[in-house]
Amino acid sequence: MQHDGQIEGAYNSTTKLYEYDDCFKFVKPIISEYDLRVANLEVTHAGRPYKGYPQFSAPDELSETLVNVGFNVILTSNNHSCDGGSKGVIRTLDVLDQLGVAHTGTFRNQAERDENYPLIVEKNGIKVAMLNYTYGTNGLSVSAPLIINYIDSVVIKKDIARAKALNADYIICNMHWGAEYQPLPNSYQKIYEQVCYRAGADMVIGGHPHVVQPIEKKQYKNQQKLTVWSLGNFVSNMQTRTTRGGVMIGAHVEKIKGKAVLDDVNYHLVYVMKRNEGEITPFYILPDFDYNSYRPDFVSEIEATRMKEFFSDSRELYEKENVGMVKESILDSESDVGIETIQLLTSYYSIRVATDGNKWIRNALIGHYFHLTVDQKGVRNYLSGMYSDRSMAIGNMGFLADCGVEGLTLVRVTPTGIKTISE
Repeated sequence: MQHDGQIEGAYNSTTKLYEYDDCFKFVKPIISEYDLRVANLEVTHAGRPYKGYPQFSAPDELSETLVNVGFNVILTSNNHSCDGGSKGVIRTLDVLDQLGVAHTGTFRNQAERDENYPLIVEKNGIKVAMLNYTYGTNGLSVSAPLIINYIDSVVIKKDIARAKALNADYIICNMHWGAEYQPLPNSYQKIYEQVCYRAGADMVIGGHPHVVQPIEKKQYKNQQKLTVWSLGNFVSNMQTRTTRGGVMIGAHVEKIKGKAVLDDVNYHLVYVMKRNEGEITPFYILPDFDYNSYRPDFVSEIEATRMKEFFSDSRELYEKENVGMVKESILDSESDVGIETIQLLTSYYSIRVATDGNKWIRNALIGHYFHLTVDQKGVRNYLSGMYSDRSMAIGNMGFLADCGVEGLTLVRVTPTGIKTISE
């Protein structure tokens, strides 16, 4: 989400752009571990003037950043889909199309829905059908031929049948539903979860309540199913005790004897922390980690207390209400993700690209090596790699040069600045 405070915090008066990449930098290493990476876009890109609640219009840079950090499926059907009217629905789809990212949930017309829905994404030989529906749109509506996917049992059954006809191996229903701020699912959610499973869905993932709700890995007609009743807030400016964060769900699906089956399920609880970093004020998305041991005072005493409360409350709920073998993932300082987190908090060597930064960060072959960060003075820096060893960084520079990347500089990156290093 993008409330007014987030939009204001992201504005960089030096570049005159909205900077979001640093907000996601502590979860990007987790995101990159997965093949299919899905986010709910609970705003429109209706254009200026940008605004938050109650009718959201966020800067285009937000979705640009979602793509930069690795999300490859964006969901657009939720209670804020119609916030910008017909223009907002269409312009949001235009922005996502220009970014080249797969998306589903809202459509320009019936022909577009017929051609592209369900969204089929194939990874590692598994065809996954992504479906997306919302309970409503806050009393707002848009005129035909635009289509918003609403929760409707007849439509859901028809769409799942079509997914099967398209030879989908695995079917995921992403549902925008439930009562806001309530820790447990209501009867509406339970009814439509069963509608999805009876029709043949394999997974049901929920959002909207703005708080985490339980996770259930369970048997349905001798098949493993996964229901996440609510993911909470991945990033927002909500400030009540239970709304200050959310959960990232990771599921391992593999093909066994020609059938896609659910294996391990794990989750990362994340807390949202606002922190001024010079020209911008990122709303950091933070997994549970001992940040202050590596960057003293990164998390203030007040924020540390709030973070502890959020994680403790969520774990207490999960311990009582979760079903099946679902594991929490805690960052290990010696793991690859932990090491990268420590580097972000302290320092690392990298290669700065002076030209065509956006071009390289989206490059299919080497884009995953790149990241964007903004220094304390508001200067954008497109960087490749994070290395504790200078010689490894120089080796990466040679690799990038061989790939045709120009304007390369060896730099040392710290939380307070980026310094050019002589080779």
